Amino acid sequence: MAKRFGKYLLHECVAQGGITEIWMATDEFENVVAVRKLRGSGLSSSSAPKMFKVGLKVHRKLSPHPNIIRYINHGKADGTPYMVLEYIQGADLKALMSREHDMIDNVADVLVQMADGLEHLHDRGWMHLDYKPENIMVSLNSHVSLIDFDTAQEIPRKPKKYPKVTGTPAYMPPEQLKGEAMDQRADIYAWGVTAYELLTHLRPFGGRTPEETRRNQLDESYFVKPVHQHNPQVPIALSQLIQSCFAHQPEARFPSMTILNAQLHNVLGVQHHPVVPTSLAVA
Repeated sequence: MAKRFGKYLLHECVAQGGITEIWMATDEFENVVAVRKLRGSGLSSSSAPKMFKVGLKVHRKLSPHPNIIRYINHGKADGTPYMVLEYIQGADLKALMSREHDMIDNVADVLVQMADGLEHLHDRGWMHLDYKPENIMVSLNSHVSLIDFDTAQEIPRKPKKYPKVTGTPAYMPPEQLKGEAMDQRADIYAWGVTAYELLTHLRPFGGRTPEETRRNQLDESYFVKPVHQHNPQVPIALSQLIQSCFAHQPEARFPSMTILNAQLHNVLGVQHHPVVPTSLAVA
């Protein structure tokens, strides 16, 4: 049964994280939307409200892009902060990859859309820092949207240390795991790990436990079997591109998502149409 939350009717909780929950809801005009709100544990946490505010700030500052979930509104109801986003009928990439039958029709197109969304975020001055399959929504028609910007930071002029390491360890580069200075190349590493997992259904840095995986990530001599050796249908050029994304040293990765994405389009034989900011568009 639907329950009232401010001016919204909450119908079904479709996702739950450590500090937030997302509801399929309807507004006063009966439009279907997603309401993302702090849950009980988040309200009692000292850091959760701050993270939620960061995510909201990024949403409000980002210009619209087809591969970024669309922000609609925000507010507070019953003392609980919330944001209203477009409702995506589908599942996150992790859920899709865990299913017995692959539900993704065009993996190459998903890779391109993943890169397009992350490039847009970087172009607007932000790095995600928790890029992973759970934060990539795929609709029923295989449209990709990047979500959850609570851990985002402004891209620094040069690599910078942050007081608290946030994110998901399996997708963190060595410098992030060790709490060292980092920049947008941390996201490039995570994009590569996610792409590897999408194409092989394996993580590049194997391990029977999270601790073993972490050791392998921090071991510069650890050999990652290339994607095309797991999946012969993957072109060698694409396999090499992905491999370079999670190089141990940031200097060995692509310096920017713009360069990575252009190369990805070239490898896949897809024409690249970068989104031009409205203020720069010409008639």
